[in-house]
Amino acid sequence: MMHAPELLEAHLHEMLVDFAAWRALFADDATMEFVYGASAGIKSPLHGIEAIAESVRGFLDAVSDFQVQVSKVFRIEGEDAVVAEFTGSGTAIKTGRAYNQNYILYLRAEGGKIVTLREYWDATRVVAAFQP
Repeated sequence: MMHAPELLEAHLHEMLVDFAAWRALFADDATMEFVYGASAGIKSPLHGIEAIAESVRGFLDAVSDFQVQVSKVFRIEGEDAVVAEFTGSGTAIKTGRAYNQNYILYLRAEGGKIVTLREYWDATRVVAAFQP
């Protein structure tokens, strides 16, 4: 059974190479939240793997050559959870503009599945890259 650190690594890898395997990392009733998403027109929070997968697939379909680079992972004592710092980069397909983002992510697991995923990022960078 995977725990939060392994789930984080699998999440960031599998979403880019095997979307079905990525979906399997989540509990059916998982929640994903983009804390500053509303200011970029992104729906949040998302409840359930279907809504989460639709949102993430939409992002991945809108960006080419998306890559992530994890800089730090912090385990949270007393729970199966981590906080991570990472960067993401790619090119917004519709605009051709570069997308470079700094992320903070909170991931909590239960029973070997992701149950909560919360991302903090700069919404102005999303707007600058993706909106015409």
